Amino acid sequence: MMMNHAGNRASYCNNDSWPVLFLRLEGIRMKITTELALPIVVQLMSVMEFNINIMDDQGVIVASGETERIGSLHEGALQVLGSRKQVLIGEEECLSLPGSKPGVNLPIEFQENIVGVVGITGNPDEVYRFGKIIKMNVEALLQQIHMNKQLHFRKMVLESFIMELISPYEFSEKKLRMTARTLQIDVNAERSVMVVEIEELKWPEETVSGEMLQKTGERKEQFLNDLKAMVSMQALYAYVEDGAFFIAIPVSDFLQPLVGKIEACLRRRGYRYCIGVGHPRSGLAGYKQSYGEARRCIRLSRKFGRQPQSASFIDDWGIVPYLEMVPPEARTEFLQKYGLFPQTLNEEYKLTLRTFLDCDLNVKQTAGLLHVHRNTLFYRLDKISQLLQLDYRKFNDLVKMKLLLTFERLQE
Repeated sequence: MMMNHAGNRASYCNNDSWPVLFLRLEGIRMKITTELALPIVVQLMSVMEFNINIMDDQGVIVASGETERIGSLHEGALQVLGSRKQVLIGEEECLSLPGSKPGVNLPIEFQENIVGVVGITGNPDEVYRFGKIIKMNVEALLQQIHMNKQLHFRKMVLESFIMELISPYEFSEKKLRMTARTLQIDVNAERSVMVVEIEELKWPEETVSGEMLQKTGERKEQFLNDLKAMVSMQALYAYVEDGAFFIAIPVSDFLQPLVGKIEACLRRRGYRYCIGVGHPRSGLAGYKQSYGEARRCIRLSRKFGRQPQSASFIDDWGIVPYLEMVPPEARTEFLQKYGLFPQTLNEEYKLTLRTFLDCDLNVKQTAGLLHVHRNTLFYRLDKISQLLQLDYRKFNDLVKMKLLLTFERLQE
């Protein structure tokens, strides 16, 4: 089950009962309580001169303009519950129904069940139409409450589904597919997973006030509502951990414009953020892999000093994600072999070499970006070659230079 604490931060837990519980919610039996019914009675009686009673499915008065009657049994309501029909009580019928007064009693229906009774005291001919209005209002409210519960429960199940999917542990394919069917998710559809990290939604390490926790929780829900307005019905999204959101976008959606819309929303909110986007993939394992790629984009953005407010796609990084898979010990050995680790080249030389490689060896473009003369650029490149004992004019040596620069960043 999903545990919520410190602002509803989601945590992973394995629970095979989610799909069953979600299906049972369809047939949930609504209970009319004083908390639900009393505000309705108070509001309506402010514009009506008749007394209003609302009874639960046991015939007990749970709300009334005559507050002393709350908690007592209503015989007219019992008749309605037994017959499943409306009951009109005149002066004569009151004599045989203790605890009742003249008026109308109408069944409150929800999903083909009688869940309560609404009664209005007075001449049945005069108050009947008001009873119908109150009945419809109560039934509409119950339907709205039920829909809200369903949406909330679906959100909890979806969060649990996503948390188990991205867990570092192996997931149960059978269980997740069953949950996906319950949620009407087509796991065979291709989706790109996007991860959005928002600095302002991360929990600080130091102790914070309850007010700050509440504000962070409200911001989280606010961004989830923003996402609801931006993504399609087929998208899957949830808050997954400290300041991070999981968003799986169908390939049928226009991904680049959507990323732009999300960035615009984040800037409008004044957030500092980082976004990573994985390859489009299908299947549960594919979604997990795409999530890992999106996470890698964010990690690389930080290591390579990209602008904080930015989004990157896994394809933007070329071979760098694969180089990250090289064990740290092997990277260190390679760096030490050429003396770049720790300080063979100063920062000016590193910047020169990095810019030269990023410009695909275009001398004019590199000199322009560095604001130096061509001769100065060649002098620096010759000096770099001398220090590293690698020739920037040779392809294999250039590859080694690229690896040196990349491994140094990855080691940070």
